[in-house]
This record gives sequence, C-alpha cells and structure tokens, in this order.
Amino acid sequence: MKNTYFLKLKHSIVLFCSISILMTIQACESIVDIDLPDNRINQEDVFKDLSTTKSSLTNLYIKVRDTPFLSKANTGVSFSLSLFTDETTHIGNAPNSFYLNNITASSNEMALWWNNAYQDIYPINAFIIGLSKSHHIQEQTKKQLIGEAYTLRALYYQNLVQLFGDIPYTTSIDYTDNTRIKKTSYQEVLLLIEKDLLFAYENLSYTYRDSQRFYINKSVAELLLSNNYLLQRKYDKAELFSKAVIDNPNYKLEDDINKVFKNGAKSTLWQLSPNLNTAITPEAAIYQIKTIGINTVSASKELVDLFSLSDLRYHHWLLKVTLNDQEFHQINKYKNTANNTDEFSIFFRLEEAYFNLSISLALQDKLPQAIENLNIIRQKRGLNSLNSSLDKDSFIKQYLEESSREFFTENGKRFFDLKLTQKIQDLSKIKPNWKSNYNLFPIPEKQLQMNKNLLPNNIGY
Repeated sequence: MKNTYFLKLKHSIVLFCSISILMTIQACESIVDIDLPDNRINQEDVFKDLSTTKSSLTNLYIKVRDTPFLSKANTGVSFSLSLFTDETTHIGNAPNSFYLNNITASSNEMALWWNNAYQDIYPINAFIIGLSKSHHIQEQTKKQLIGEAYTLRALYYQNLVQLFGDIPYTTSIDYTDNTRIKKTSYQEVLLLIEKDLLFAYENLSYTYRDSQRFYINKSVAELLLSNNYLLQRKYDKAELFSKAVIDNPNYKLEDDINKVFKNGAKSTLWQLSPNLNTAITPEAAIYQIKTIGINTVSASKELVDLFSLSDLRYHHWLLKVTLNDQEFHQINKYKNTANNTDEFSIFFRLEEAYFNLSISLALQDKLPQAIENLNIIRQKRGLNSLNSSLDKDSFIKQYLEESSREFFTENGKRFFDLKLTQKIQDLSKIKPNWKSNYNLFPIPEKQLQMNKNLLPNNIGY
C-alpha cells in the first residue's frame, strides 16, 4: 500500500502546515496557558495554496489518531471506558485507576484527557478561522474542508460533554480569552455541537475525498447528529438522521462477519490508518495477549457471559488464550499482529446507526419498529429475533446487552449507552468501588487552580 494515504504521512511532513501556533500546542500545559511562538508561520500563507490547506487539515486527523484522548491506544477513551465499566478486566502487573474506579481530580489520566482534548480543539479552531478568511481557495472546496473541521470539533466536544458535563466551550484562538474561560452548561454545549454538525451536514458531500474513507463525509456528520439528538432527547430527529445513514447506498451490513473490521468493509463510515504501511492497529497492539504487561486486559466475565454459542461474535471477536496456566478471552476484533495490510482503526460503522435508530424508536414508544431494527443486527450475528411483544423496559435491557456484544471496546459506547438509558448505576452491582457520581469525571485539579471560573468541580470530586 502506497504512502499517498494521508494518515500514513509522518509528522515531519506536515510541520509546515501549522497555523500560527499549531505545532507549539503539544507542549502547552492547558488551554488556559498558551504561549505564542516567536517564529510563527504566516496564517494567510497556509491558506493561499490548496495543498498546504489540505495538509493542515490532515494534521488535525492525525491528532485524532495519535493524541491521548480519542486515540484507540491505551490512553484513549475506548480502552479506558471499557475498563471503567464492565467490558474488560485488567490483568496487567500494575494497578489501573479506571478498572479500580478510583479516578480523582488529581489523577494524571484526567489531566491527560482534558489537556490533549483542548490542545487538539485549538488548532481546529485556528484552521476554521484561517480558512474562512481565505480568498484563495475555491468556495465549494472551502466549505467541504471547513465542514470536515466542524465535524472534528463536534466529535471532541461531544465526547467531552458526556464525560465532564458542563465544560468550557470555545471557538476562539485568543489565548487571553482562554485564561479566564467559564463553563458552558451541558445543554448549551449540545446545542452548539448541533450547530456545528448542521453546518457540516449542509456543506459536506456523501462522496469521500479518498477511496479508503479516511476523510469525514456527510454520513459521519449525520451519525454524530443522531447521537447528539439522542443526548438532547430529541428522539424524532435522532430517528431521522440515523435512518438517513442506514438508507444510504454507500453502506451495507457485511454478510461475512470476518470482513467487519477489515479496511474494505462496506459498513465502515470512517476509519484511520496506522502511521506506517504495515504497522498494526492500536487495537491489535493492546488487546492481543502475548505476555502479561502493565496494561494487559481480557474480556470480562460479565461480557463473555452475554454471548450464546450461536453468536458469531463470540467465535470471531473473542479468542480463548492460555497464558501462565490461566485461560483468558482475548479481544480479537483486530487480528493482525505483523505486516498489517488490511486493518485500519474504524471509528464509526453502519451498525451504530441501526442501534441509534432502534433506541430512538423505543424512547418514542415505537417498540415494534425498534425491535425490528435491532433484530436486523441480531440476525446478521447468528441470533434469533427478539419477541415483538417485548415491553419498553425489557427492550432496553436487550438493547444494552446487544450493544455490549456488538461494540465492546469501541469508543466508550457501553459507558455512554448506560448514561443514555439512565442505567449507569447498575454498574454498582458489579464494580465494588463504584460511586453514584461516576456518571461524570472530574475536571483536573490543576485546571481549577489556574482558572477559578471553572469551579465548582463535578459533584463528588
């Protein structure tokens, strides 16, 4: 596979694409203390040329992949929330704060998430502002590229608001504003995210800018809108946008379960490649159980017990391994551990639209339709259909179990599903250290010390 794919570019190639302060952000302590460089690149020069503009946008995608927030590595939301809930068991040789449910405001993990998320949002804002002012890029192309950046910004904020509740929301690149920024309410942040996504929806195309679906298109914005409307409890709109993704002929549920996590899967909406031609995915690196290391995990008993032997996912996405005379169930969605040529990290896939449609219908008391859509996934995975006479509570229980079987270790979906259905406290039956305030994480202590406008912290911290 050639190096022309944008996410296989090394960071050195895109250094020139910094928008004023882009490359210095990585070393900043937080969004409230940003130093401006002496040798900044002229912002207008970046946006005089389409190639440098696209390269600058590419760097924003690379940040999604590589920085410790949305990354699929062991610092990111996907890995950590699976431990925080009941999807994975930590079997590593060092304590894990997420697995032990002892995250505090002084935890390094919270500082890492918070700082990196806002450090990534800053250059997104810079890109949007810089390209919006440019008179050198054709208008339709400009709207497309800005639409991608808006979607990326919405992705960050939609994760942040679900994790932290009321948060600072900024579209500014004025560092003095960021030193005294206040929190925006949860509901208002959702509305601002919706606004970004609607802009993206209006300006993006269903056609991908590349054959590998590395760049965001309109369908990604639609899926994020369906998630946003679920959070706003606007279930009719969540139904509308999830159905739009399902009805799009660009996508199809794979008949062969072995193809779901391959880079040519017809169900993939958006994926990111490793940074080198044959590098393995972060998922393959962290979930393959070869030895017991610091961050080694296995599928939890609670997760394994959800599967019947007729479930294809049990046989293809989990793997029994024996190590040190102990048997574990390895997370086995990504299988390549060397010379990887056909696996990329999938961020969004068609199946999520089916789940969004199903739960949005159920929460509108359209239970027959909700059951029908969930049954489509069940049938693909070798399971019998659910009884059409299920009541609402029974359906939600089935929905949560089905979602766990389908999306374990993907994007923190288990945590977010439990919050959406107001079942998050059910984890107290399984996790001995679970507390009632664990529906939200704490704002890092250092942030509160530097900016008193962020007080008070979330309840319980």
